[in-house]
Amino acid sequence: MSLYIRILLIVGAGLSLVFILKKIRQSKLKIEYVVFWFCFSSILVLMGVFPKIITIISKILGFQSPINMVFLIIIFILIIKLFFNTIQISALENKVDSLAQQIAIEKKKEEEKKKN
Repeated sequence: MSLYIRILLIVGAGLSLVFILKKIRQSKLKIEYVVFWFCFSSILVLMGVFPKIITIISKILGFQSPINMVFLIIIFILIIKLFFNTIQISALENKVDSLAQQIAIEKKKEEEKKKN
């Protein structure tokens, strides 16, 4: 892995860690999300600091270049995260629909009480 890519991984991960810490202090992130992004950034730092591990693993798995494996790992992790976010958004949308229906039913009942 080239020195440029290693520096880019370390700097990118470091900046994301700083950003995450800033959002924690502002209480804008839940801890469960922080854990994921902290682990993701830590993996990027490890890849940048210890590139020999990536090189060895990529040779064992048959990748032509270690950077291809790095990109594959990053894309795979982000796709999994996107999938779980989609599941969470779906659940939240179902809750919003349910609450809107419940509010509409309660308003209808109040209107009927006022008429009687």
